[in-house]
Amino acid sequence: MAGGANPGAKDVLRSKVLAARQALPAEYRDKASLAMTAALRSLAVYQEAQSIFVYASTPDEVQLYDLMAAALQAGKTVTLPLITGPRQMEAVVLRSLKDLVPGRYGIKTVAPDKRKLFPAAAIGLIIVPGAAFTADGQRLGLGGGFYDTFMAEKAPQAYRLALAYDCQLVESVPVEPHDMSVDMILTESKCLKVSDK
Repeated sequence: MAGGANPGAKDVLRSKVLAARQALPAEYRDKASLAMTAALRSLAVYQEAQSIFVYASTPDEVQLYDLMAAALQAGKTVTLPLITGPRQMEAVVLRSLKDLVPGRYGIKTVAPDKRKLFPAAAIGLIIVPGAAFTADGQRLGLGGGFYDTFMAEKAPQAYRLALAYDCQLVESVPVEPHDMSVDMILTESKCLKVSDK
């Protein structure tokens, strides 16, 4: 669905898919998360990335804390979002999971006294959150526009990979010109490679 998408259509689809994700049993989410992050760590795109940009998962999302720990142990630079304004964020280095504290919207972030900015242009791999995805890599975000702006303006070179539950895959999403797609989607049952970027 191209062109000027109806914002209301985005909201309806977002609510529907996020409700389905929330309905997954916690035990299922944990098991699926481990399967997805293990699959991710076996991919060349992950192994070759010197620096990765991840998000601090909320309980409903694919859990990335084990991935962060493994990446740190492997000597990768792990970075997280730092919201700096409307639709704007920067990458900050995570040196230890102990440095995470509750931030805006209740999402964990690097403690203010531990923050060190990392150049977005040096990020090799971005783990992209989202509400819904299509098999061809279209993404319905969570509504803030932070990732679309960041990926387009600050880190266009980075490989964009989404980890999502099967229930987040849909036939189509309403797309606007500024909406950024992803290069690969990993779910608990499949790997959808969209681009060879």
